[in-house]
Amino acid sequence: MGVLPVAAGETGFTADLGRRHADLFEAFYQHPFLKGLREGSLAREQVLHYVGQDHQYLTAYVRCYGLGLALSPDREWMRFFHDGASVILGAESHAHEALCEYAGVSYEEAQVDHLAPSAQAYVDHMMAAGRDTLGVLLAALLPCPWTYLWAAARFTEEAPLAADHPFHGWWDFYAGRYETDKLAWTRSLLDRAAAEAGPAERERMERAFVASCHHEVRFWEMAWSLEDWTPPNGS
Repeated sequence: MGVLPVAAGETGFTADLGRRHADLFEAFYQHPFLKGLREGSLAREQVLHYVGQDHQYLTAYVRCYGLGLALSPDREWMRFFHDGASVILGAESHAHEALCEYAGVSYEEAQVDHLAPSAQAYVDHMMAAGRDTLGVLLAALLPCPWTYLWAAARFTEEAPLAADHPFHGWWDFYAGRYETDKLAWTRSLLDRAAAEAGPAERERMERAFVASCHHEVRFWEMAWSLEDWTPPNGS
C-alpha cells in the first residue's frame, strides 16, 4: 500500500477518506510522470506540457474559489477562499517557474490558451461541484493540494533534496510550511462541513473527492503522454 496520507490516530471525515482511498494516493505517487519529477528525468516537452496545462487548470481552480466565496456562510470561510486564491495567483507560479528554468523558457512562453481533454474534464468536474454544496465543492478541491503536499513530504523525507536536483524549486515549493498549514485548514473546514451534513451530502462529498483523486492521476498521464485533441486514429 505504501505510505498512508494520514497519520495513525487521526480522526474525522478527511482522515477516513485518506485511509479508504490511499490506493489513489499511491497511484498518484507511482505514476511515471511524478517518478520523472523525482528522478529529474522528464523530457523537456513533457515538462512544458504540464506547465501549460497546470497554469490553465489553476486559473479554473481560482474561479472555483470564487464559487466558494459565494457559498460561504461567514467570514472565516470567505477568508479561506480569499487567501487560497491569493496564493495561487501569486506564490504558486514559483513552482512553474522552476520547471520553466529547467526547460529554458520563460513562464509566459510556456502558457497555453486551451485545456487538453483530461485537464478539461477535471475542470468540468470541479465546476459541477461548485453548483452543489460548499462541502461537495471543498471535497472536490481537496485532492489537488493534498496529493501534491503528501508526495512532496514523502519524497523529501525519504532522502535529502539535493541542491542540484533539476526540479529542486518545484519540490521545495510543495514541501513548504505555508502550504502544509493551508492543507490543514482545508481539511479542518471539510471535516466541519461533513459533520454538519446529512448522509446523502456526505456521500456526494466522498464521490467528488474520489473523482478528483482519479483526475489527479489522469493529469499526470495527460502530461506524460503529451495528450491533446488529436483523434485516437491520428487523423
